[in-house]
Amino acid sequence: MNKILFYLITFFLVLSCSKDKDENEEVVADDRMADSAITNIYASGKVSEQTAAEAKQTIFGKWDVGGSSSKNISGSKSLSECTFNFIEFTDKSYIMNLSITGPDGPESGSIFGNYELIETDGLVTEVRLYFSISGDDIHIATLTNIEVVEKASGGFDATFDINFEIDLGDVEIVCVDLGGSYSADKEPAMEETLSAGVDSNHYKVVRNWQMTFYSDSEGYDLASSLLEFCEVETYNSETGEYSYSIDPDCIPPSAFQVNLSTFGTYVTMLVDDSGSPLQVETGTWAWSNSDQTEFIVDDEWTANISSLSTSNWEFSAIQEDVSAEYIFTAVP
Repeated sequence: MNKILFYLITFFLVLSCSKDKDENEEVVADDRMADSAITNIYASGKVSEQTAAEAKQTIFGKWDVGGSSSKNISGSKSLSECTFNFIEFTDKSYIMNLSITGPDGPESGSIFGNYELIETDGLVTEVRLYFSISGDDIHIATLTNIEVVEKASGGFDATFDINFEIDLGDVEIVCVDLGGSYSADKEPAMEETLSAGVDSNHYKVVRNWQMTFYSDSEGYDLASSLLEFCEVETYNSETGEYSYSIDPDCIPPSAFQVNLSTFGTYVTMLVDDSGSPLQVETGTWAWSNSDQTEFIVDDEWTANISSLSTSNWEFSAIQEDVSAEYIFTAVP
């Protein structure tokens, strides 16, 4: 994988969205969320006039920036242009999705991390975005002047300014001039959000998870699956065959984690001992039956849930004729 893109897509650490506020702090409720235990998806207003608890609801959601582009000014010749597609805020993290156009064609990547709501005199002045490398949080960007407006026709619009606090070229990200003013539309939440009471499978599964057990019909278990990260593929031009070996200098990931959002986004991560990611993938998920016992991933494969609580998640799936069993535990 291109080294620059590798770093671009490997920034994720799940922490509290506000280090100084209780995330269960009471805020004004919306009647439309009366049957749901999910964070309010209808909040609006100027973040600068809100407490951290209120602002957390206002920014909550997937915001479609509409493909705003940024020309690279770092002098890098490997990747030349970035497109800002969307930014999503969950209860505990953010996801910034980018498309990259370079000499080898289009690629995509996402920056993941925790965010912090900064208050002055009880009101939020800015939202800070971080990413994690080898266990260290780096302040990457700051959002200010955030305002969310509910449209008379339905839906929500947002405007905000974003300023990148570091030269992203220093961490091998070439999109150094994405700062500026943006407008965005809020994408609809999954239909199940409005009826997601605490006993619903939707409420239970929308959170952060870490795999504790894996077994498939080809004989792989969790340890061998994590070791695949260190596999090196070698092609023999004479035989036309590929061989595989383990890179002796590679340190295998310590865990596999997944985050599911109520806006139909998933993030999967191979993480090191410090909790920082080594490899990240993103995509979409949705329920495939009304009982919320089956879900579909990327419109490609379906899984069947055998057990689910707010602390434990077990399911089975078949992908490309390989059957597998998965067990996850919730990450605090």
